[in-house]
Amino acid sequence: MSSTLPYTVTPLDYSATGYFTKLITDYLKGDVWLKQFYVHERTMLSVEEAIRTKRNQKLYRKELADALLKQYDGLLKEEDAAHKNILSLKKENTFTIVTAHQPNLFLGPLYLIYKITSAIRMAELLNENYPSEKFIPVYWMGSEDHDVDELNHISLFGNKIEWNLKQKGSFGNYNTESLGGLIDGLKEVAGNSPYTDELIQLLKSAYLESKTITEATRKLLHHFFGKQGLVIVDGDDSALKKIFQPIMQDELLNSTSEKLVNATIVKLEEKYPVQVKPRNINLFYMKENLRERIVKEGAEYKVLNTEITFSQQAILSELENHPEYFSPNVVLRPLYQEMILPNIAFIGGGAEVSYFMEFKNSFEHYKIAFPILFLRNCALVIDKLSAARMNKLGLTETSLFTDIEELIKSFTLQQAGDSFEMNEERSELEKLFQQLKSKTVTLDKTLENQIAAEQTRVLKFIQSLEERLLKTEKKKHEDGIQQIRKLKEKLFPDNSLQERHESFIAFYLSHGVDFFNIVHEAFDPFERKFTVISLQ
Repeated sequence: MSSTLPYTVTPLDYSATGYFTKLITDYLKGDVWLKQFYVHERTMLSVEEAIRTKRNQKLYRKELADALLKQYDGLLKEEDAAHKNILSLKKENTFTIVTAHQPNLFLGPLYLIYKITSAIRMAELLNENYPSEKFIPVYWMGSEDHDVDELNHISLFGNKIEWNLKQKGSFGNYNTESLGGLIDGLKEVAGNSPYTDELIQLLKSAYLESKTITEATRKLLHHFFGKQGLVIVDGDDSALKKIFQPIMQDELLNSTSEKLVNATIVKLEEKYPVQVKPRNINLFYMKENLRERIVKEGAEYKVLNTEITFSQQAILSELENHPEYFSPNVVLRPLYQEMILPNIAFIGGGAEVSYFMEFKNSFEHYKIAFPILFLRNCALVIDKLSAARMNKLGLTETSLFTDIEELIKSFTLQQAGDSFEMNEERSELEKLFQQLKSKTVTLDKTLENQIAAEQTRVLKFIQSLEERLLKTEKKKHEDGIQQIRKLKEKLFPDNSLQERHESFIAFYLSHGVDFFNIVHEAFDPFERKFTVISLQ
């Protein structure tokens, strides 16, 4: 659906924002040296090549579709786009566009919405350009993640809404029955916004009528994106892990990924810091209320922070009988994902794109096709009130990314009409001292240092004078300066990108699904630009 709200879109170079690593900005520019760490260029033209490569990989289409129908467990109707897409996965001409993230409480920060929308938009564009193939957007839910401190809260209007609980193990398996009070508390923070009641009902329906975070996340995302054909894959699945079992066995016996990834890291570290360092065994042991690393000590395999130990024969037997008890970490998860899916493109954040480049050797070793790597669409959304304040203060979308003190100085200069800057006077003085040097040094060379010292002293005095006048001007415009500080803190909380802090709820409360429609219209995953969306 199209948005009914007026808005403007300003594209910015990623390098101009100051929030992205050199590796990412170099990748977006097509740096030649980096090309050794990936396979396909991030262009439309690479799609046919990626499809050919994927066709050469052994795929498990029927097993995947069957597992997904079980995962959705009655949530789908036959006419649903997501249901049709799952069935289409069995066909040889169907391929996926995948993005991945953990199931944060209430969907977490904005960038999950941006990841999913990027995947949906790319699938739409590819379906238009390659009508003989079918492309499906997929969200790979990292439900096995156990970093509760990262997953158990959202930020809304500067308030941290946190779920304090005593459960353990993978976050996706956390029971949701205690979330009623937190949802009621969220309603108080939301206030009497146009879509408060609708949102609260959605959250209650998803979380209080589900048993786990995984189930609730699937329900909520299916409600928002199911009509656009989004398919949600939970990697915590016995049937899917059975397919991945040979690689997990190789990991337990030979620590293959450590060797392969370290070989790549040696090269990559010549120019860039790396995101991920592999462990000797890149697997967790996972049961109810438990997800801990597996380590090898001598001939034994131990599960950290427990009394659980295995002999080699015992752990291989456990893997054979219960592959679901073994959980890949960040080093093996991409291999698992790409082994299971008929996937041609991975859409990730800067860190994900960076660490994928560490794994090229692993993909080649296991004969798994390496996907096209796309940086997800990244955005700053400026609400209507903030946009009006920016206009009043004379700020542009580009200037918002300037350091706060530089932005304030620029604003003060603009208000003062540059009246206290002494660039002309400084230039004239430098000319005068140059003339003095030329005139005197030919007569007495010992005076050169004295003249240079005097020049430095006078220029420092001028700088001091400017700073004093700037301070005076700032006092005159204190109200505007405070507005700028508040604006920066609102749009860049803790001096980081809005998308990494604020919840989608902040915009949903005012605009409902129209907010998703705006993001959908504004994003083009093939465009290498940061998106600033200003609501009017």
